[in-house]
Amino acid sequence: MTDVNAKTTEWTISEALQSLLYELVKERSGACIISFRDPTYSPTAGGFHPVEIMVGETGDIQYITDFAYVGQPPVEELVKEIDFDFASGAFQHLGHELPISAGRGLYRIWENNFCMFAKMGVFETEVTDV
Repeated sequence: MTDVNAKTTEWTISEALQSLLYELVKERSGACIISFRDPTYSPTAGGFHPVEIMVGETGDIQYITDFAYVGQPPVEELVKEIDFDFASGAFQHLGHELPISAGRGLYRIWENNFCMFAKMGVFETEVTDV
């Protein structure tokens, strides 16, 4: 992949996130899903939420999904907490779907935090071809 596109349908992705993603997908030739996991994250101990990012064949970011546990043990479940679906123009937060433009403010906060956590090295990453 030659690059990760900074421009989405609604706003520009930061250089920090572009660089992080590019380093993970630069050897790929097609679309892929990047999974970021904190191996210690659990419903009882907390931790850093798992994140999944899909990068298309041309380097465009298709979606970014942040997962979280809901419920109490033993009936907790890992669900989508925040979803920025750039490909379909939808933003979801805790099951409520809105136009992608409604997620812009939250996205900026999310992106800043995520890049800081990634820089701290809290995630294990896995890249899967689609």
